[in-house]
Amino acid sequence: MQPLVSVIIPTYNRANFLKDSIQSVLSQTFKDFEIIIINNYSNDNTLELVNSFNDNRIKIINYKNNGIIAKSRNQGLIHSSGRYIAFLDDDDLWCPRKLELQIKYLESNPEIDIAYSNAMIIDEHGKRKGVLNNPKRAKSGKVFLELVNDSFVPMLTVLMKKKVFETIGSLNEDLSMRAAEDYEYWLRASLKFNFGYIDKPLALYRVHSGCASMAINRPLLWQKVLHSFFVNSEVPKKHFNNIIYKIERLDANVADYYWSISDKINAKAYAKRYFLSNLKRLKLFNFFIGVLFYVSINFSYNSFKGIIRIVARICKPLNL
Repeated sequence: MQPLVSVIIPTYNRANFLKDSIQSVLSQTFKDFEIIIINNYSNDNTLELVNSFNDNRIKIINYKNNGIIAKSRNQGLIHSSGRYIAFLDDDDLWCPRKLELQIKYLESNPEIDIAYSNAMIIDEHGKRKGVLNNPKRAKSGKVFLELVNDSFVPMLTVLMKKKVFETIGSLNEDLSMRAAEDYEYWLRASLKFNFGYIDKPLALYRVHSGCASMAINRPLLWQKVLHSFFVNSEVPKKHFNNIIYKIERLDANVADYYWSISDKINAKAYAKRYFLSNLKRLKLFNFFIGVLFYVSINFSYNSFKGIIRIVARICKPLNL
């Protein structure tokens, strides 16, 4: 019998976390699902672990993804048979009522195609550290412009109708999009489908030393994603200025990232780009912040660490 929900879990050598991830799905109050585990030929005890559950709702597919997790997720999408699709990484967890609440929400709101929520941050021992996103960032409805401005859809919280995949296709497997393929996918989906936010933390996002995203210049990846939408024929040209403005504002965040890893050359280059773009637009406060970045990095790199951090804290709430 065809399951209502397909849960896609890519994995590689994380049997220690994977066990709890699978169990968090099996412990859902809603039971009509299949779990599709895409195993990147793990050389730990992943296969033995999966088989130990002895549950016919669990399928495992061995697939070499060459380090591109989007390829594994796409294999899961291809092999899915549910009317709804959900994603879970092999080190994250779901709260017990996630699927139940999201299915009720989608079936009560037929105009919504993609449901998402907030998540709690946990450490490698499962200790809770706070919420992943500020709830004020969340948006519902047609959210393309809002997503241009801010990435606020955590993949581990999503439950989407399969017609989303059938309409817009697979996640982007381009190596340049690695670790930002979810942001690109939600932007692409938002051009055609409605999003709906459930104001509850329905998942647990684990942060640990083995996280692939720990050492990623995410603002630079977001810039690359946004650049790709200039050649998307479905993006109304009236939105191009919004995309350009966001790309320019992200220069401050890229500069801060490079500063944090002691890459003075790139930090200076992006700080300079930031203050020049704001000078062009006569955004004087932003221009001042860019100048402070540049001068601090250029002349007194070590002694101005405190100032740079203050500037970075200013940038984030203002979404500069």
